[in-house]
Amino acid sequence: MKKMVALLLAAVMCLSLAACGSNEHTDVPQENETQAQATKDELLAQAKEVDANDINNACYENLVKAKSDYCNQTLQLTGMIKTFGDNYVELTGVNAAKYLVDVYLPEEELLKLKSGQSIVVVGQTTDEIKKETVNIAGMPWDTNHLQMPVAYLVKDTFEFTGVLKGPNTSNAPAFNIEIGKSNYWMLIYFADGVDTSTLERDQKITFSAKAIYENPSWHYYDAQIIG
Repeated sequence: MKKMVALLLAAVMCLSLAACGSNEHTDVPQENETQAQATKDELLAQAKEVDANDINNACYENLVKAKSDYCNQTLQLTGMIKTFGDNYVELTGVNAAKYLVDVYLPEEELLKLKSGQSIVVVGQTTDEIKKETVNIAGMPWDTNHLQMPVAYLVKDTFEFTGVLKGPNTSNAPAFNIEIGKSNYWMLIYFADGVDTSTLERDQKITFSAKAIYENPSWHYYDAQIIG
């Protein structure tokens, strides 16, 4: 009888230990849990401001240093959209075509954008630079793509000051406008509701607009006069 009681007690103790061991295991956090993705405001608070032309020029001058400066970094990047991928845009400078940044944006932001448009984004780059060979005029051309897999659109409208040069008869309702010392007059399309009847030739204006490069010059869309 005593042996039977002892065996029952031993069995109960084994079951209790097994239960404790099971509870202890379930309380341990999983090692593969991912960290929450940084928000736009969090990225902006620590981002370094840079232009796509700066990245291109730096890569030409010293690729090792450029990788140190621009890979694995949080950047507020200004550039022009060269082309679209399935879920990203290639950002470059007007005269920079060899070193680009592949910027992955939310779909609702990609839907707002156009090829050639100037934008500002914020995001984090990786340590990877992807190489791609494209064919230009029958010749192979190597391009190098920095990767920004986490990014947000910061700005797609900019402020400019220029001198109006009258309506453009070939592209109504656009106006010609001279900005800086460019060899070309540019086109400006005013937003609906802007009264253009009082605008005069050689009038200087400050305006906000979306800027899109359409060779050989910039065109400005949805312009609002602010001064």
